[in-house]
Amino acid sequence: MNRNFPIWPTRQRVALALVLLTAARLALAQQPPAAHAPNPANTASAPVAAAPAKPVANLGAVLQIIGARSPDVLAAQAARTQADAQVQQARAAWFGKVDAYALSQHYNDPRLTRAITLPPNVAAYPFSADQFGYGLNAQLPIDLSGQIAAEVDAARARAAGAQWSADDVRLRALLQGATLFRNLQALAGQRQALDKQLQSLQASMRVARAGLKVGNIARVNLLRVQAAVAAAQAQLASVDGQERKLRAQLAAVMGVPSFNAAVPAPGSGPSHFPANRDLLPPSIQAAQSALQASQDKVRSAQRAMLPQFAATGGWNRNAVHWDNRAIDTWQFNLGVTFNLWSGGAQTAAVDAAQAAVDQAQQQVQSAQDNLRAARDGALALWNSQDQSWRAAESGLGAAAESARIEQDRFKNGLGSATDLIDAEAALASARATVASALVGWWQADDALRYAYGEPPAALHTTNSTASSTQP
Repeated sequence: MNRNFPIWPTRQRVALALVLLTAARLALAQQPPAAHAPNPANTASAPVAAAPAKPVANLGAVLQIIGARSPDVLAAQAARTQADAQVQQARAAWFGKVDAYALSQHYNDPRLTRAITLPPNVAAYPFSADQFGYGLNAQLPIDLSGQIAAEVDAARARAAGAQWSADDVRLRALLQGATLFRNLQALAGQRQALDKQLQSLQASMRVARAGLKVGNIARVNLLRVQAAVAAAQAQLASVDGQERKLRAQLAAVMGVPSFNAAVPAPGSGPSHFPANRDLLPPSIQAAQSALQASQDKVRSAQRAMLPQFAATGGWNRNAVHWDNRAIDTWQFNLGVTFNLWSGGAQTAAVDAAQAAVDQAQQQVQSAQDNLRAARDGALALWNSQDQSWRAAESGLGAAAESARIEQDRFKNGLGSATDLIDAEAALASARATVASALVGWWQADDALRYAYGEPPAALHTTNSTASSTQP
């Protein structure tokens, strides 16, 4: 069968094939990158689309949320409200009480039954089998013994202690939140150091691959650099896990579902010590208030053994009587009671109250000793963290210079991969140490301010917690 195909010489056919192949390559090169299937071997080094930037967190705003929404702070405020209500309850005993009552009686026999109120002239008349009465009973204590006054003083002291305890809980919650935030900042500094180390190692890996092709670098050096890249990536994964844990803990302290804002590493250290170093922190004030309340309870228990005076009175209307006429009666009593025997209960109450005083005194002494130790330790830690940060800054300069030298030697084929990796690791460690020392300096400053009754400096408050209105 004849076919009308032109007969091309062999050389021309080869030239035509080369032209078609070149055109196909140019067409593929002009296609957008999304049209190409991703290569698994180059996925790690391929550029990734930048994720939307997270809002940057501010420690002052975080601390404000903690002070307003922390469950511990809200619980302490509720306890303070309860203590204030107990003061009103104790004071109400001075004003006595008035009770209203209504009573209905029904008997099967109109004779020889007890009347709600006796008639003025009982004579020989029988009482009604159906009676209904109502009236008022009043009681007013006369606090000549001072027992009620002692109870009121004890309630006021407990309310003052609840106020100081609420302030202390707030300070501790702020300190806890600041500590977690600072730890996140330390991780941010560590992440920055690892990112820079990873970038440098990846650049060295590209240099090693190029040198391997021309024969300047041995394959074992490339393998070592690749292993160092994998180790840095593993450290970054560990940092991610620690960060998620700290974020969950900070969200719990803040009283919010989650905390996803970006936390930048600090740029500078604290500038000054707490402003007022003469005020007692709320923890000491709370302990002293507890001691005062215990002493007031001793007075109350002692005065309960004295004679107790009271005025009582009442009014009653018996609406149904033997002659169906309402009968009104009233009474007023002024009396005194004195306990002759209680089985030792009152003496035991005094002993228990005195033991509570001894316990409160020891707690005040322990709080004072702990405060003195905390202030001395916080001050020493503040100074040591200052020196640690300055030393870390000096070490960072030396590590950066050493890493630069090893990079140049490795690029020129004069240095080994081991020396390069060690220098890069030392530089990353120095960067992380600087960030960690700076965060530790801020944490020492937060602890020092707590020891002096002040919130963290990042809260930017003009009035410290310890100088709040004393109850």
